[in-house]
Amino acid sequence: MVFAAFASFAQFNKGRMLVGGSSEFRTETEKSKSGGTTVTDGRWTNFSFAPRFGYFVIDNLAVGAGLSIGLGKWADENDNDDDYTSSNIQFQPFARYYLPQGIFFQGQVGLGSGKTNYNDRPDYKYNLSSLAISAGYAFFLNDNVAVEPSLGYRTTGWKNKDSEVKDIDSGLFLQIGFQIYLGNK
Repeated sequence: MVFAAFASFAQFNKGRMLVGGSSEFRTETEKSKSGGTTVTDGRWTNFSFAPRFGYFVIDNLAVGAGLSIGLGKWADENDNDDDYTSSNIQFQPFARYYLPQGIFFQGQVGLGSGKTNYNDRPDYKYNLSSLAISAGYAFFLNDNVAVEPSLGYRTTGWKNKDSEVKDIDSGLFLQIGFQIYLGNK
């Protein structure tokens, strides 16, 4: 048992690198309620992929950056033909601290831009910023490869490039990451 704990601790030594990323699939249904009637307005489907690279600056602490690429689609359920697609990209620096058991805590910021393509009106271009904190576990498949589920809280802001309109969303998220740990243990 002591040997297993030491072996997992050695994964997070100064000078090692981590290469990998995470992906997220999200689907949401928006409903309106008036009186006793509930109507489904539409469905939002979103997929994002975030490759990342990090470097252990000291034992247990990795810093690095990733690039989040997101694609989404809104399907209107009310025959208003308000369907649209969106795409965005963010640069995301992060810091991650590991406990010897493989549990980690991560903080991440993001800056980028996006565009929503509507069927019947001009495109909506926006600046994008985010802040996320999470906790997870590095489940090692072998000495260098880990699957990393994590649970966190994220807040994201969108600001229209042509006006002062700003939207803010926040909430919990669940991610599955995949990392390869490179370098000497």
